[in-house]
Amino acid sequence: MRIYNLNKSVNNNVIKLSAYIESKYIEEKELWFSTELRYENNICTDQYDAFLVGLLYPAMKYGEDIYIEGKVSKKLLHNINHYVIPLIKSFSSSCKQIKVTANELTNHNYRGDGVGTGFSGGVDSFCTIYDHYELENDPDYKINSFLFLNVGAHGRDNQIKVKEKFRLRYEYLKNFPEELGLDFIPIDSNLFVFHPWGHQLTCTLTLVSGILFMQKYYNKYYCASLGWSYLEILEYYASDLDKDIAMFDPILLPLLSTESLELVADGTQYNRAQKTIHILNYEPVHRYLNVCVSGDDTHENCSVCSKCSRTLMALNSVNRLNEFKDLFDIKKYKNEIEKKYIYKQVYLQKKDAFAKSNVELAKSNNIKLPSRFRCFLMLIPSIVINRIKIALSKILPSNIKNIIKKLLK
Repeated sequence: MRIYNLNKSVNNNVIKLSAYIESKYIEEKELWFSTELRYENNICTDQYDAFLVGLLYPAMKYGEDIYIEGKVSKKLLHNINHYVIPLIKSFSSSCKQIKVTANELTNHNYRGDGVGTGFSGGVDSFCTIYDHYELENDPDYKINSFLFLNVGAHGRDNQIKVKEKFRLRYEYLKNFPEELGLDFIPIDSNLFVFHPWGHQLTCTLTLVSGILFMQKYYNKYYCASLGWSYLEILEYYASDLDKDIAMFDPILLPLLSTESLELVADGTQYNRAQKTIHILNYEPVHRYLNVCVSGDDTHENCSVCSKCSRTLMALNSVNRLNEFKDLFDIKKYKNEIEKKYIYKQVYLQKKDAFAKSNVELAKSNNIKLPSRFRCFLMLIPSIVINRIKIALSKILPSNIKNIIKKLLK
């Protein structure tokens, strides 16, 4: 794979940085990042670091060495060749050993004064903001701006639809940064096109790619963790191999830092239930918490998806559920999903870190839960259906699988 011809362009108050891609296996020939023109002085226009990190997993998946016709961070290139590539191979067995080279290395430090994080409205995001904006007094560590990136979390099948969902969600979230008086910088990209495996699998790499696009501005960036604590990563890592690379964040992020930018894996000092309780002390959470993964374009909490249910179960355990009645439909949760969700959490507590932390929180607050055996009996129909789905997914063509999935819902 050859990455070359770094180019900056401006159109309708949008500045775009692009590079061409030459690959035997990838049809798309241009990778680009863009933001509002007012942030022109903050984007890194003379180094390929963002493009290297963004294309590393695809190159390893296809077994292509990477050659960059331009300048790359010496620190980043060294760490990728010596540590990151072996780490990715450990995570994803289908990835191959490759080598990355560039025709120019640099130790340059842009010495930006930005301290950033992303803002999505979720528990992980708010926990990082509460700790490093609200409670932080040292300006060297205090967040002074937010990013909002379109690198995969908004879908990948239809670029027009993805772009619109990114725009709508940005508009929905921007009131909170405006209230704080902080920049909320949108970063658009077509990077998701190069990751057909889905966002979750490679989310850390795509996230860092977008951040490196802005590395002239940031000297420190807090990446909110996936929600597992350090001990949970050690206990449950095998379940996420080849599924979610974010479990390696405490190791991977420092290795993707450059001379200019320190990437910090934040939030791993808590488990998810602890984070949820921790941020209840932060008043804006009661107005802006948005955890939903239903996929609806309204961006409001659906109150019954996995993340809404996880959050509401934790809030109920500490008797704080009604405080969030303006953000969630509590009646809908109680009537439609609560019992079934609790059954799943109790049954899965030995296999799933989120289930375990929620069950432990409930027990510590004297919430009566059904026995694991009873939960198993109640879930037998859904367990059988899920196993049928897994079996069918291995033997049937995709068009037939989609029809059967709809029938089994």
